[in-house]
Amino acid sequence: MKIHKRRKPIAELARELNPLIKGLIGYYHKFWEGGMRDVWNQLNHRLLKWVKWEKGLYKYASLRWLRLQYKQNPGLFAHWILVQP
Repeated sequence: MKIHKRRKPIAELARELNPLIKGLIGYYHKFWEGGMRDVWNQLNHRLLKWVKWEKGLYKYASLRWLRLQYKQNPGLFAHWILVQP
C-alpha cells in the first residue's frame, strides 16, 4: 500500500485506511486476536515511517508527534482502540 509515500494529511490517510482496518478487525481479529498484534504493530510502524517522511522529522520526534495525535484523537485509526501506538 506504500503508506509512507502518500502525501496527504493524517485525517485523509485515516479515512482511506479505516475501511480496510475495520475489515481486518471484524474478520481476523475475532478469530486470531493474539496474532493480530503483530499486524497492528507493523501498521503503526508504517504510520511512523509516514510521519518521518511527511513531516521530515527524526525517529523520536516522529514518535512523539504520532503519540500526540493518538492522545488528541484516539479513534482516528480504528486499530488504535486495540493497540496504543
